[in-house]
Amino acid sequence: MCEAQQPTRPSLAQDRTLTGMARKGASPVDVPGSGGGKRGSKAAAAKGGEGKQSRLKQMRTVFKLTQERDPKLVLWTAVSLLVPTAIGVAVGLFVGPIWLWIPAGVLFGILIALNVFGRRAQRSAYTEMEGQPGAGISVVQRMRGDWRVTTPVAVNRNQDLVSRVVSRAGVIVIAEGRGRGARDLLAAEMRRVRKVAGDVPVIDIIVGNGEGEVPLGKLQNTLMRKRRVLRRGEMDDLYRRLAAMGQMNLPIPKGPIPTRVPRGGKIR
Repeated sequence: MCEAQQPTRPSLAQDRTLTGMARKGASPVDVPGSGGGKRGSKAAAAKGGEGKQSRLKQMRTVFKLTQERDPKLVLWTAVSLLVPTAIGVAVGLFVGPIWLWIPAGVLFGILIALNVFGRRAQRSAYTEMEGQPGAGISVVQRMRGDWRVTTPVAVNRNQDLVSRVVSRAGVIVIAEGRGRGARDLLAAEMRRVRKVAGDVPVIDIIVGNGEGEVPLGKLQNTLMRKRRVLRRGEMDDLYRRLAAMGQMNLPIPKGPIPTRVPRGGKIR
């Protein structure tokens, strides 16, 4: 017997789910059981495809730029891929089973090739950045982890600059530049920071290739090896206290700023 169909009432759990979505402003695509679910899955798949394409495009761009600066990139990447693959084939033929060792050798070769490519690309990028103002602190800003950067906190007319980093290791003051100007800025900032930091370790680093300086390519490893002594709450309090010291004073020339410049570009 056919019973008359009556409108089904959502259960208590479904009612709570829909009510919560309504409060959060959920769109019809997010509501379970609605026709928007398919559209949402298609949109998510489209976004995932675009993300993969952008990553592949980025890898191709990095490969082209690195190959221009490092002619041996293809050679060493190919060697790192072929050697483990050949070892896997040889072990599979003479020891066996071949179906296990050949895929293992190929996978191991791909991992080593990607590692070699990444290291050579990073080295090439550091070589290109070396000597430019702000190159050192840009390396810190790209590092993983909780590195709270304030840059620049001091700068002079020669583009020597000092940056401040609050980390689990304490306060790290990084100076970039050549000559005595960077060291003078570093010493002045160290005095300011020590007045506020208290018992927190204050570490000074000069980026460069001279005696007592840290090369740009070794800056990341140097910072990662520092001993962690602060907790997240202590970092928050320390960062607020340092930020309360005020902003830096830029070396702006004294005198009125000209508002009318002739066409020739020379100010009378």
